[in-house]
Amino acid sequence: MRRISAAAVVITAWGLPACSTGTGPPGTTVTPTYRLPPRPVRDGETPLSGKTVRSGDLAFTPIGLRAGIPELVGSHADVRPRGQYVRIRLIAENGGRTTQTLDSGKQLLITTDGGAHRPDRDAMLVKRQPGSIDVGAAVRIELDLWYDIPLGEKTRALRLVGTPSVGAVSDPPGADIALS
Repeated sequence: MRRISAAAVVITAWGLPACSTGTGPPGTTVTPTYRLPPRPVRDGETPLSGKTVRSGDLAFTPIGLRAGIPELVGSHADVRPRGQYVRIRLIAENGGRTTQTLDSGKQLLITTDGGAHRPDRDAMLVKRQPGSIDVGAAVRIELDLWYDIPLGEKTRALRLVGTPSVGAVSDPPGADIALS
């Protein structure tokens, strides 16, 4: 029977994790990811591609779209649009080191005619969505943006604006993301 020294066992066991890097190419490491359960799409929404854009310290991912909504029913009010309501479900994630304030009013819906529409204040209030919300460092939130666009218009893109990074004195440029 062959004897293995205790030092050899310790050195071998210590070195094993470095040899296995998971499913990536040799010599690379794989970053673990959260396993979040899928959620059903909400009442008539179309799921979006999940593409992400960044503006300043905030990253944005639109995940759902519903257009052609003829009215809103809230707990205390029913409201009709001037045209049609559009609801966008949006994830915002702060990649910065400090709290960032997401201003819903700066997030523009671009329509196929080239129009840029701000969220509709009444619809946002009826549906109890924030006008602005603090997003802590490394925090991820979801919210709905409600727009009132002309009848017959179609959505083309969102122009998303984050907040300035530490030391910056003005808003970062907006980032457009197609809604398809």
